[in-house]
Amino acid sequence: MYKHLKLIVLMILAFLMLSNCQKLMDKPLSLDGNWKFIYDANDEGALKRYHLPELDRSDWIDQAVPGFWPDGSYDGFGWYSRTFQIGPMAAGYKLAVVFESVDDNAVVWLDGRRVGEHIGYGQKFFIDISNRVYIDSLHTLTVRIDDSGGPGGINQSVALVPFIFEEDLVRTPASYEIMPASAEWIQDATLYEIFVRQHTKEGTFKALEADLPRIKALGIDILWLIPIHPIGEIHRKGSKGSPYSVKDYYGISPDLGNLDDFKSLVQTAHSLDMKLILDFVMNHSAWDNQLIVDHKDWYSQDADGNVVSPNDDWSDVADFNYDVPELQSYMKTMLRWWVQETDIDGFRFDVAELVPNTFWSEAKAECQKIKSDIFFLAEGAKPDLHLSGHDMTYSWNIWEVLMEITSNNALVYEIKKSIDNEKFMYPKNSLRMRFTENHDKERSRHNFNDSNLNLTAWALAAMLPGNPLIYAGQERGDAHKPSLFEKDIVIWDKEPQLENEMAKILQLRRDVIHEEVEIFLEDNTKEILGLKRGEQIWMFNFSNNAFSFKAKGYNKILGGGFEASDDETLTLPANQFGVFK
Repeated sequence: MYKHLKLIVLMILAFLMLSNCQKLMDKPLSLDGNWKFIYDANDEGALKRYHLPELDRSDWIDQAVPGFWPDGSYDGFGWYSRTFQIGPMAAGYKLAVVFESVDDNAVVWLDGRRVGEHIGYGQKFFIDISNRVYIDSLHTLTVRIDDSGGPGGINQSVALVPFIFEEDLVRTPASYEIMPASAEWIQDATLYEIFVRQHTKEGTFKALEADLPRIKALGIDILWLIPIHPIGEIHRKGSKGSPYSVKDYYGISPDLGNLDDFKSLVQTAHSLDMKLILDFVMNHSAWDNQLIVDHKDWYSQDADGNVVSPNDDWSDVADFNYDVPELQSYMKTMLRWWVQETDIDGFRFDVAELVPNTFWSEAKAECQKIKSDIFFLAEGAKPDLHLSGHDMTYSWNIWEVLMEITSNNALVYEIKKSIDNEKFMYPKNSLRMRFTENHDKERSRHNFNDSNLNLTAWALAAMLPGNPLIYAGQERGDAHKPSLFEKDIVIWDKEPQLENEMAKILQLRRDVIHEEVEIFLEDNTKEILGLKRGEQIWMFNFSNNAFSFKAKGYNKILGGGFEASDDETLTLPANQFGVFK
């Protein structure tokens, strides 16, 4: 017996020694460093089996992660690959590969098997690989990046992260913060984006002003005007140029009207109980902006002292250098002038993530000295934007999921998951702008080639917690994306009845605006999403088949495509929504 006891003790000691030598994995393991990389301009990497671990990659180059790929002018597909090993996992932990950001979209393979994908620039995402990795085995991780503009690549860190709860993978430091609640008119608002040049044949403030009563009747609270400044001519794109190439921050493009015309537009909007915000470009200017002549040191320069663009694709603009205090002072003074002089109610800031947060905080404080409830909308999705003065950020997450659901590449569960994850990413009181299109993307009527599906997707976006957006022309079913660089008028006569349907949805939203939103899933389908807000029950059918269910005790059908029978069965046709109470 003594021999057996001695053997057991020796075995225990050996196990303890082994455990001490091989530390249990309960902390992230960085995958940053050199990966193998190859361009795939013809999108033939899948056919050539770039994802297989046994592939000969001797002709691939070394590429640093995080970072952009070397050719800044290349848009398209690029493949990354590297190997890794893991040790024993701590008890109760699972394992995920976490990407802080890619530019723009990613498909991920592990050991030759496709394990996940992600759509969208600058967003943290993870893929659970718990059941696909083995201790001390050599694994191959392969990522295909699809870049749609500017530099591309795996532009932020990648790590293997042990986890117990999924929310721990997406939680950000900002989520522990509480930002001051925005003014109620901001919290409840529906936004309407306007490209003045394209809005009417005349393309003027006066012509837009005549359309304001119709816009108000649609249910709009905030008018957002794409930049109205004079447009640069040097390196201009197209015959008209982009309004995001600003020649004079204090000026107005003469084809739109003059300062008095603009002030009249603001006053009329206010008389109709609407607010008006201006789109401002703080990250870069036109090449013929006088600031380049007077203050070249305010701009980013190469080693030879030449002013440079933010990237190769944005060749019509010059990049500012916010390390210069005088530049920041100029911009804050300029923003104050517009609020003081024209009585606007706030700003939408282009590529806000590329400007330092410290600047935003100071700019907001300066503008609040004139209007305490000034509104800042950031074009960006990073949570810390809310901690630097921005009331609202872009909800790219919902736009991307809707694109995938309507393309049959994702399930409606992803909507609920994405909304739930926001609680672990954004500060309390953060507002998110929900949309199915804007001037940077194709029209929703183009993406959703079914008129019912188009309205259903937007109705869901509008009823989620947050603030809905309509891009002028969307309410009439315009399927063409107005050019940024030419005169390209909105087509207003496609689906005029759509405007009434969207107005009804916004009215229903106003009836329950202060009610909590509860999202639920149907047990028997992966394509039907339910939403409860106050007494309203909304159902969204993203399938190609009619969906029927018992609605015992329902009081009234409020809208949408519901068909009712005598036995309290409600039927929702394919690609349609319905709401009852």
